[in-house]
Amino acid sequence: VTILAGQTTAVINVAVLDESLIEDSETVSVTLTGITSGDSNIALGSTVSDTVTIADNDTGVVTLAANDAAAAEPNNNGQFTVTLSNASSTDTVISYSVTGSATAGSDYTTLTGSVTILAGQTTAVINVAVLDENLIEASETVVVTLTGITSGDSNIALGSTVTDTVTIADNDTGV
Repeated sequence: VTILAGQTTAVINVAVLDESLIEDSETVSVTLTGITSGDSNIALGSTVSDTVTIADNDTGVVTLAANDAAAAEPNNNGQFTVTLSNASSTDTVISYSVTGSATAGSDYTTLTGSVTILAGQTTAVINVAVLDENLIEASETVVVTLTGITSGDSNIALGSTVTDTVTIADNDTGV
């Protein structure tokens, strides 16, 4: 940086680039390391460094959709997709509850109750692995409801679409 003759200050501009990645605040630190030209009677003072904090203005919304809502015995699995509107610089962990008329462990493999959207990604899936049992029954439902963000950036929130349904059709018949 150059302090012009007759002046007592100079400005170092930090140009901020706006992008859509959800991230924590970031810093830029500048340290004056020496005087390379000018009056030899001028020396660096006691304050030779400072930091600028760049606050992130990006937010994200998490939603849910049953992208394969029609499951069936014996092996046609269902699937939910959890979507984040903008990628984040950190993993985002979303908790969910499971209800419906289908029974975990007998109609489908028990779900974990949380899903992680990895840093830099915008989607994660919740697979509903159908189990084929030998019971004659009506179609049954697996209802997933997103319940919260348990880990990730504080600028990420649940959206308005947080519940959806996968229906498991039965393949058993009576003789």
